[in-house]
Amino acid sequence: MKEEEIIKKWLDNETLSGEELQFLQENEAFKDYQKIAENATYFKAPQIDIHNGLKSVVEKTREKKSKKVWINQLTRIAAILVIAIGSYFLFFHSTQTQVDTLANVTKQINLPDDSEVTLNAGSSISYNKDTWTGNREVHLDGEAFFKVAKGKKFTVITSLGEVSVLGTQFNVKQRNNSIYVDCYEGLVEVKINNKRIKLPAGKSIAFRNKQLNEYENTANASTWLQGKSTFKSVPLREVFKEFERQYDIKIQAKNLTLNQDKLFTGSFTHKNIETAIKSITLPFGLDYSIQEDEIIVSARE
Repeated sequence: MKEEEIIKKWLDNETLSGEELQFLQENEAFKDYQKIAENATYFKAPQIDIHNGLKSVVEKTREKKSKKVWINQLTRIAAILVIAIGSYFLFFHSTQTQVDTLANVTKQINLPDDSEVTLNAGSSISYNKDTWTGNREVHLDGEAFFKVAKGKKFTVITSLGEVSVLGTQFNVKQRNNSIYVDCYEGLVEVKINNKRIKLPAGKSIAFRNKQLNEYENTANASTWLQGKSTFKSVPLREVFKEFERQYDIKIQAKNLTLNQDKLFTGSFTHKNIETAIKSITLPFGLDYSIQEDEIIVSARE
């Protein structure tokens, strides 16, 4: 019987003859394999089946006849195990911290340098606490207000661009294909599509539909921190999405097309659902009906 077939029988827990057992005991390649398998059993990484993985390698190499080729395969097995075990430690000992908020929930976070982040509803932020001292970097999906402690460069990374500061107060909102940045104190640098913009206090930018606009901002902080969402020439579809996040309810448009031409400038409160929906629908002459789990908005007949 071929060497690979005997080892495969052993992997399958099949009964081996005395001759086959003696062959395995004297086979140097098999001894190396045993050491690998025995050492690997000390690690219990999830979803890693070492025994079946090694069996698969054997099955794929059954046609290889020389002992030299078989030893080379064992070397590859050892490499696979090293990678698997290394992945286990990286997975279970990662220092990446992630914080998420659900609809109708905001959350305040203190970063390792005592910088403060307030996360708006339906948002997510992540950072590495072990490398924080030398690399103040956070990844944001959604909206957050930042009060950054002075120190090395602080960078907020989104799918559409980056915002970098040294110590300041600012707000970043990234939803779908739009990003908005408001600077309330100090100076921030915004990088979008390889273009860098310096944004001083009292200035805001909006990047939407591949268009970049800069405008004045006279507020002292983001209004959502005080329980109110504010918009300036924002598509009605986006306003409804933000409404859904703040009230954890769906808005159903009936006989109504929510295209990019319907732009909303104004605000809605987070404290009274009827007052809020009225603030949005009234300027457009729309009707609304508040149901148990949704709001139906329709064109006025």
